Amino acid sequence: MRLVPFSAAHLERLELRHADGLGVASLGHGRDLGRLVALYVQSGPAFTALVRGCVAACGGVAVQPGATGNAWMFTSALAGEQPVALARAVRRGLESIEAEQGLTRIQTTAHCRLGVPPRWFEFLGFAREGLLRRLVGEDDYYLYARVR
Repeated sequence: MRLVPFSAAHLERLELRHADGLGVASLGHGRDLGRLVALYVQSGPAFTALVRGCVAACGGVAVQPGATGNAWMFTSALAGEQPVALARAVRRGLESIEAEQGLTRIQTTAHCRLGVPPRWFEFLGFAREGLLRRLVGEDDYYLYARVR
């Protein structure tokens, strides 16, 4: 597993897992992954995780005023082939962004029904802070944060 700076070419090579595709679709009419990631990339640093030269995941942090950032990530089926290596790479990426940007808080959300294991977020340094009811349409999300 290798972490490299994100580029638009990586997005074109990313074959989204079903759950990640649902997350993009839930954002409503007219939303697509390319436009969403373009928005994220404009607002902060991003990285790509490669497995044997193939894109396993793209992620980053949208930096907000006040030393806070919103973490995001989209994965392919390759992410499941090496989950421990991916988790370590993502943690390194988040730590690097946190230090470079001087962030004291990075937060993220996870759809309640998609079943991302809490231990994934805990390994990355996040703690679950609460439930965001009807955050997107009728869908509920958990709020996670890593605070330094």
